[in-house]
Amino acid sequence: MMWAFPSVVGGLTTSEGYTVKTKPSLKSNDKEGFIRALTDEWADLQKEYQVVLEMTVEPAMRKGVLRITLTALSPSDGRTGLATAYYSCEYPTAAVESLEACLFRCAVRLERVLRDRKAHPMGKA
Repeated sequence: MMWAFPSVVGGLTTSEGYTVKTKPSLKSNDKEGFIRALTDEWADLQKEYQVVLEMTVEPAMRKGVLRITLTALSPSDGRTGLATAYYSCEYPTAAVESLEACLFRCAVRLERVLRDRKAHPMGKA
């Protein structure tokens, strides 16, 4: 998934005969916007990379901290198969963000991992 930044912010726009997906414009306190962006990103990841996503939230080793892991599984393996890719983060961190923003950030970072795996299936040369 390629992000482009035309003059139109948010949604889809056409430019010179092709469709360009633009990055959502969100404010730090837009909790509903981050949830909407997360669900859109979730659906896009599953469709584009042909994976099933699974999110787990568990206590981290430190008190008051959650570990969030977003895992991409191949659809043929389902829940019992090996993970194609995963990204894990903790909340809260020193970065001032809401839980909703953290969840969206996790999905965006997983997309980067999946994109790199697709571009370099045997690892980076």
